[in-house]
Amino acid sequence: MMLAALLKRQFAQFENRYGYDTAYMRELADIDAVGALKLGLANGFTRHRFGLPANVYFAAKLTGTKWADCGSCLRLVVDMAVEAGVARADVADLLTGSPGAPPDMKLAARYAAAIIANDPELAEIAAECERRWGRQGIAGLAAATVSGLFYPLFKRGMGYGNACEPVVAALRAETAALEKAGAGS
Repeated sequence: MMLAALLKRQFAQFENRYGYDTAYMRELADIDAVGALKLGLANGFTRHRFGLPANVYFAAKLTGTKWADCGSCLRLVVDMAVEAGVARADVADLLTGSPGAPPDMKLAARYAAAIIANDPELAEIAAECERRWGRQGIAGLAAATVSGLFYPLFKRGMGYGNACEPVVAALRAETAALEKAGAGS
C-alpha cells in the first residue's frame, strides 16, 4: 500500500509536469505495486541517449512513438524533445515529412522506421548510422526506437490507448503561427 501511494505521487508529479495522463500507471500501482515500480525504473533506460545529440535521439524516438499511434504519447515525446533543446520546427518537419527536416534527424528516423518494419535496407542504414555515430550511437538509436514504442503499446494494452489526438496537425499549426509571428517582428 505504501509503495503504491509513493509511486502514484511520483506519477502525479510527472503528469503535472507534462500534462500527460498517467491513469494507466496509477492503475498498475494499485494492481501490482512492484510491477509499477519496475515500470518506473525503466524510465532511466528509456531516457538514456547513449551519447547521441538530442535531435538525433528524439528523431528515432518520435518515429517509434508516431508508429505506435498514441496521440498523447506523441505529444509527450514532442514536449520532451523541445525541452531537451530540439527545435520545434525541426520536430514538426520530421513528423510531417517535410524536406526541411535536418539530415541527421531524417537518417535517425529512417533507421527507426527500418527497425520497426524489419526493412531489408536496415543493415545499409545501420552502417551509415554507425559511421556517423559509432556503435554507441547504434545502441542509442535502437533504445530510442524501442522506448518510443514501449509506453504507447503498454498503455494501449492496458486499455488506455488514444490515437485520436491530432498532434501532428496541432504541431504544424503552432509552428506556422510562430513563423508568422517571427516574420511580423
